[in-house]
Amino acid sequence: MSGSYPESSSKSAELYERARRVIPDGASRSTVLIKPHPVYVAEGEGAWVMDVDGNRYLDCNNNFTSIILGHADPQVERAVQAQMKKGTAFSFATELEIELAELLCARTPSFEKIRFCNSGTEAVMGMIKAARAFTSRAKIIKVEGSYHGTYDHAEASLGSDPSNWGSVARPETVPYALGAPKSLTEEVRVISFNDVEGARKAIAEVGDELAAVLVDPMPSRVGMPQVEQEFIFALREATRSVGALLILDEVITYRLASGGAQTIYPFDPDLTALAKIIGGGFPVGAIAGREEVMNVFTAMQGDRAAVPSGGTYTANPITMAAGLACMKELQKGAFSRLEIVGQMIRSGLRELFDSSGLDWQVTGAGSLFRIHPHSRPIRSYRDAMHSSDESQLMLDFQQLLLEREVYFSGYGMGCLNLATSDLDVKHFLTSVNGTFKAMVDR
Repeated sequence: MSGSYPESSSKSAELYERARRVIPDGASRSTVLIKPHPVYVAEGEGAWVMDVDGNRYLDCNNNFTSIILGHADPQVERAVQAQMKKGTAFSFATELEIELAELLCARTPSFEKIRFCNSGTEAVMGMIKAARAFTSRAKIIKVEGSYHGTYDHAEASLGSDPSNWGSVARPETVPYALGAPKSLTEEVRVISFNDVEGARKAIAEVGDELAAVLVDPMPSRVGMPQVEQEFIFALREATRSVGALLILDEVITYRLASGGAQTIYPFDPDLTALAKIIGGGFPVGAIAGREEVMNVFTAMQGDRAAVPSGGTYTANPITMAAGLACMKELQKGAFSRLEIVGQMIRSGLRELFDSSGLDWQVTGAGSLFRIHPHSRPIRSYRDAMHSSDESQLMLDFQQLLLEREVYFSGYGMGCLNLATSDLDVKHFLTSVNGTFKAMVDR
């Protein structure tokens, strides 16, 4: 290691100043920005990454859950290199698209048909459009605080706070991006996660104007709480009673099992949005679901489809080859190992909280976890939302972990990849323990 982060004379600091001259805010993704400057990575291998200054970090973020096998996985690398020799993108279909579609449909019972796109945001947008086309309705219901990409309607109440979020029983619909259309507040109704009666009431009130209810099985921004079965059953029963669809965002939670979270929890969705791990580290998205609903993408008898969709790089052979190689490696044994690693992390953290006398907690499942600097019971967004002091505490936590060779998100979300060893888990827990001691000494 050439010096702990951050150093004003580092190459990362120099690159950030250079980036700010040509890129707004210095980066095209706000999520990579940390103070005083981002870490600029040079390479990754397995569970670790190395920055441009030679510092190594155990990667507990994995490109926000999209890397599941490990960085520079040999099987994915071979598949991509083989395809690179044949071409990267064509204005033609390829067999690789069919192979990946067949694999995914075989793993998840609700996937009767699937259609690819280029990101999770695109998948959610397309899924909402499909639900609207199928039902001939415009309105949707979503969960307060839940992140579904950068589409105005899917972002509603993503960052709401006590000043504007309204009552628990009837959360306000709060636009996220400045300049969002005013119609958004009329077209999106917001509910609280795990609020059974609130969900039933909202669905009944929107009634025959409701196209779909959009839900993430374990939403990170909501705190990664466990979804309650009564909530799932209420959503499914109530949507059917008004002729609306239940649409699931499994962009992140598809890494919980070979068939996704919906094979663990009884959601029975009409449509599902996918992304991240199904691309093997390359940009990807997909919409999957019941054939009857997916037919909105079909051009019947030569006419235009109800929902036309294209995309220059949609189902490009590089992504399809990488995704196919990745998903083939992810057999049931791989998910069992990820569950073991996740359990080691979560149980180890709970022991550290106790031994350090910290009133903290950890939530999550499988290879996913989220650390909370409080002990409030978490069922929904309002329970998990950090105070300003708690937010600063997590940023300090992130900074101190960087100094101890761990890369972790600034709001507490973490995930592991399949290359993570028992020694890597020990390194993480040792680094957390050292961070707690350093926080006490500050």
